Amino acid sequence: MKLKIEIDPNSPKELILRSPVIDDEVRRVQEALEQALSAPGEIALKSSSGEIFLPYAEILFFEVSDNKVYAHTQANCYVCPMRIAELADILPRSFCRTSKSALINVMRIRSIVRSPTGVGEVSFNGSGKKAFISRNYYKVVREIIEEMRLK
Repeated sequence: MKLKIEIDPNSPKELILRSPVIDDEVRRVQEALEQALSAPGEIALKSSSGEIFLPYAEILFFEVSDNKVYAHTQANCYVCPMRIAELADILPRSFCRTSKSALINVMRIRSIVRSPTGVGEVSFNGSGKKAFISRNYYKVVREIIEEMRLK
């Protein structure tokens, strides 16, 4: 499959997908485009002063603690009304699962240090906060980092 982009300042934005047949590859591209075009760029979270709407890019990671899901930003922590599994389904690909109870934004990672036991400790740009990667998720996280950041 090839990709072609034409720039025409006089025409409206439109995406056209041409194919001789509708196969699995075409369906996957269609679904990915529909999801990307319909996905909101922000999430509603709860703070002590009420509800706040934050862009996904500002969130470092989500974690479960005391049966609540917390969204961590550079300086603050907010309560998220959704479960981790629901977040994993709706968040962009830049968020990946690092354990059963955490999701991180790979675009905000500064470094990963892996211990001899296989657990990874993640630090983030512009923040002293840290998150952990379970050894069961480490390989998948590395693949997503390479895919998203090292293009």
